Amino acid sequence: MAKFFSALFILLIFVQCRSINPAVPEKNVAFIPTLIQKESTVYVPIKINLLPYLKDTEKSLPKTFTGKEEICSGVSYSYKFDRNPIQFECKGKELYYEVDGKYSLKLNYCPECTYLFKDKGSCLVPRIYFSCGIGEEMRRVTVGYATQFKITPEFRFKTTTELRKFETIDPCEISVFNYDATKKLREELTIELKELEKVIDKEIELIDIRSEIEEVWKVMNAQTSLGRYGYLKIHPKSISLGDIQFTNNTAFLDLNLTIQPIITTFPSEISSVKLPKLSDHQRAKGFDINLDIVASYDSLSAILSENLVGKSMEIKKNEVIFGKMSVEGALNDQLILKVAFGGKRQGELYLLGTPKFDAEKQEISFPDLEFDLRTKNVLLKSAKWLFNSKITDMLRLNAQYNLKPQLEEMKKIVQKEMNREIEKGVTLSGKVETISLQGIYPGFSSLTIRVNSKGELSLSM
Repeated sequence: MAKFFSALFILLIFVQCRSINPAVPEKNVAFIPTLIQKESTVYVPIKINLLPYLKDTEKSLPKTFTGKEEICSGVSYSYKFDRNPIQFECKGKELYYEVDGKYSLKLNYCPECTYLFKDKGSCLVPRIYFSCGIGEEMRRVTVGYATQFKITPEFRFKTTTELRKFETIDPCEISVFNYDATKKLREELTIELKELEKVIDKEIELIDIRSEIEEVWKVMNAQTSLGRYGYLKIHPKSISLGDIQFTNNTAFLDLNLTIQPIITTFPSEISSVKLPKLSDHQRAKGFDINLDIVASYDSLSAILSENLVGKSMEIKKNEVIFGKMSVEGALNDQLILKVAFGGKRQGELYLLGTPKFDAEKQEISFPDLEFDLRTKNVLLKSAKWLFNSKITDMLRLNAQYNLKPQLEEMKKIVQKEMNREIEKGVTLSGKVETISLQGIYPGFSSLTIRVNSKGELSLSM
C-alpha cells in the first residue's frame, strides 16, 4: 500500500511539473483576398538647366555667312555677315534669342552692257565700285529667332524655329544712283537665315534628354534602404510630361509618375523595367500615395515581445512569468500568436487574434485575442487554473503596439532619401507632410501594412 501511494505521489508531481505544449494551430489563409496595391500618381516638377545644351548648340552654328551675285548690267555685290555669340532668353513656352552681327558689302554698278564679244557681256563704260563696312566700321544688324519645344513619346525634343526679327541698324544707301543696298542685303541674307532655322532645329533635337530620363527611371526602379524599416521600391509603371515652360535658361516640365510603391523588411529581386513611351498627361498636385509595408512575422514577433518578456502575474497563488511572443502565421484573417511562459508551470500557449488598426491612435491591437481551441483543451485537462481571463487580458494589453514613433522616424528617413543627388547633375527634392497607417492584412508568412503618405516631390536636372 505504501508503494502505491508513493507511486501516486510521484505521478501527481510529474503531472504537475510537466511542460504544457499544445499542438500548433493549423495555418490557413485561403480565405484572405489577394491584396492588390492600387497605382498612385506622383506629380514631379522637373527643372532642366538648358544652358550647357544651348552653349553646345551655339558653338555648332556657323559664325560667318557669305554670298554674292555677279551680273553685267545692274548692281553686282558680295557680302559678308559675322555674328556675335547668341544671347538666349526664355519666354513662356518659347526659347527666344537674338544675334547681334555686322556686315560688309562690296558693290559695283554697270549702267549698260554689250554681249557682242563675251557671252557674259561687257560693260560699255567703266564700272562704278563702292562698298559699305570695308575700310570702315562694319555695319550693324540684329537678328532674332524663336523656338517652340515639344517632347515626342520617345523623349526627344521636337522644335520649330522661326525668324522673328531682322533689323539693320546701320543701312547701306548709295546716293550716287539712289540705290538702297540694305534692301538687297536683307533679301539675300534672309534666305540664309531662314535656312539656319532648320540647322537650329536639327542641333536642338540632337540634345539627349532621353538618356537622362532613362537614368532617372533606372534609379526609380532600384530599391532604397530605409535602415531598420527595410527597403523601399517605388515600382514606376508609366510616365507623362506636360508642356515645357521657360524661365531664363531653365526649362520646367510637369512630370507625372504612376507608381506602385512597396516597403519590404528584406531586399527584393531587382528587375530591369524598360522606359515606356509617354502617356497622356493630366496635371496632378504633389503626391498622395499608398505604400505597402511587407513585414515578416519575425520582425513583428520582435516588436510584440518587447512589451511582454519578463512580465509576470499571479493566478490562484501560482506565478506565471511571460516570455517571448511570436507570430506563427495566419488562420484566415486572424494571426496565430505563440506565448512562452514559466513559473510553477512552463510551456507554450497559442492564441488567435484579429489585428485591428486604430487610425486615430495609429495603433495595432488584438481586441478579440483568445486561446486557440487546442490550447484550451490542453489547459482544461492539465492546468485548468491557467485557463483564465486574466491571462488573455494581460496578453491583449501587451499585444497593442503604437506605431506613431516609428511612423515619424520613417517619415524622417524617407524625407532624407527624397532630398539627395541621385546621380551627377540630377537632384531629388521632396517633403513628406504626413505618413499614416491605413490598414493591415495577414498573409501566409508576412503581414502587409498599408501606409498613406502625402507630400511634395521635385526633380532638378
